[in-house]
Amino acid sequence: MKSIFGYEYEHAAHLLVTDEDAADFLQSQFSNELRPYDTGRCTYGVWLDVKGKVIADSVIICEGPERFRILSEHSAATVIAQKLEQHVIADDVEIEAQPTGSALALIGEGAVEALEELGLTVPALGAIATVPGLTLYRGRRSLGMSFELWSDSAATIVELKARLIKLGVDFISRERVQLIRIAAGVPSVPSEIGPKDLPGEGALVGDGVSLTKGCYLGQEVVARMHNVGRPQRGLFRISGSESPPNCPIALYNRESKKIGELRSACSTENGWQGVALLKSRYALVGESLKYEGGSVRIEGLFQPIKGGAK
Repeated sequence: MKSIFGYEYEHAAHLLVTDEDAADFLQSQFSNELRPYDTGRCTYGVWLDVKGKVIADSVIICEGPERFRILSEHSAATVIAQKLEQHVIADDVEIEAQPTGSALALIGEGAVEALEELGLTVPALGAIATVPGLTLYRGRRSLGMSFELWSDSAATIVELKARLIKLGVDFISRERVQLIRIAAGVPSVPSEIGPKDLPGEGALVGDGVSLTKGCYLGQEVVARMHNVGRPQRGLFRISGSESPPNCPIALYNRESKKIGELRSACSTENGWQGVALLKSRYALVGESLKYEGGSVRIEGLFQPIKGGAK
């Protein structure tokens, strides 16, 4: 079997949004296009506040014109639910928190083959595939193929993991998964781009944030930044040779001017790699920055690394 890794995890949020106004209400709040409201459609996007700042991210699965499922790996259910509830005015919408269930990711060239070996349908881009008790959709973890497999039953995922291990799938740590994601140039919400930040600062526009759909909360700010100006800050890939610091932590240039913040750091064989949000005009590739207790090197703008993660 071709190269493939597995990763077991739980979502931070699982919500059901139902009733006759559910579709149009979510369309007015979500950063990406949800239409047409076709059963089985799966869309990644973010949730913005009125100032266009990033509150959370998620996928939304359409299970019918009046039933939508929201799943987020890192953004809390309470945060997403509160954001939605405060904007319900006269809409007939029900928002219900659900048990998060269990999930695993398959990452690598062999992911399709592994799904076929298990007798599972490979989901198309932007859609889900289902079997009783299991939902599959495309992931955003690597430069190549990745899939998310979610179930409301922990036993289903335990059994699935055991079958994958028999197929030779190696299950890896959270840090290894994060390094693969960093190499793919995929920002993590809300740790790397969050409530103080704009989506244009985090390489989310065009992927997680639509420039062509109709009005949604925060859309005017997104459009203005895209059409009139450019972000003053951006995400950069950072490396260090000491032990990884606790994040977030302020970063300073050689003139002791604070130019940003280290948002994440993951251990590697030779030190660590991470992601920082920096003032772009002060961020020079190859330059060293200081933080309390150590120093870092700016490796480059946060975008996919040619050749991917090793």
